[in-house]
Amino acid sequence: MKTSFIQFLLIFSVLSLLFFPQTSVQGAKNGLILWSATITPTLLPFLLLTGFMQYYQTFHLISRLFYPLKKLFPGINEDFFYTCILGFFCGCPLGAKIIDDFISCGSFTKSEGEKLLYTCNQISPMFSAGYTLTLILHGKISALRFFFCLYFPVMCYLIYLVFLFFTSDFLHTHHSSPTIAHKKSADQVIFDSLHSIFMIGICIMIFSIAVSLLEILPLPFYLKRGLTAVLEITNAISYFGSSHMSIGRKVILLCMITSFGGLSAAVQTLSVYKKSRLSLWKYLLIRSLFSVSSGLLAYLVFI
Repeated sequence: MKTSFIQFLLIFSVLSLLFFPQTSVQGAKNGLILWSATITPTLLPFLLLTGFMQYYQTFHLISRLFYPLKKLFPGINEDFFYTCILGFFCGCPLGAKIIDDFISCGSFTKSEGEKLLYTCNQISPMFSAGYTLTLILHGKISALRFFFCLYFPVMCYLIYLVFLFFTSDFLHTHHSSPTIAHKKSADQVIFDSLHSIFMIGICIMIFSIAVSLLEILPLPFYLKRGLTAVLEITNAISYFGSSHMSIGRKVILLCMITSFGGLSAAVQTLSVYKKSRLSLWKYLLIRSLFSVSSGLLAYLVFI
């Protein structure tokens, strides 16, 4: 079933490039410009730093800064706090890369990493503050209330993870092998970072082409916008944020779109999260539940 779907997708992609070359090229240009001008300068330094932090075993030293929090949860993995805080502020897909590095060095199990991925790989609040709230909504709504609607469902899931810590062996300290982090050379760390950023660029380009092709399809206008929101959030946020609907409805839609993240962000996550076979459908299901919850909260807060 999966192979048949991929085969169909490949055939459709080839036909689209043959019959709509101008649209496809323009979509590819838009994606590559976004990747080279914005994504690479932002993400590549972090990818290199996290790679070398794993190489020199720096993660555990930084995690000791959260020792006062660890006293509140005796026996909890001290890397948990570092992962949550850095993953939250760096956002997708760097949160996935941080978790992947901790799985590699043995600090997290694959099961723990997958559960943490749902909370520590959200759309960065810096993106929402700079792009959604400032450039799109022009500061017309309360940032605090917007972030409450956006991240409260994630915080509830985080509380569930803490509950698992107290009732099972989840997130307890693991004894990792100190040799795992030194299997890679410094050159390999650099090449892995470049590989990750190129994979992210390919994902952005492909979904940018898909969004461009979507615009020329004979589909109802709002269906196009809905599919755009599912594929890639930047264009969807720009459209709905600049539409003529009421500010309350805008916020509901923007909260849902941002919380879901889009297929592009999901595929970027899979491209850097290599240590465990993550189910894309399960990941999208959890993100969909977060999206619906954020939308309901935004309705209660802003309507």
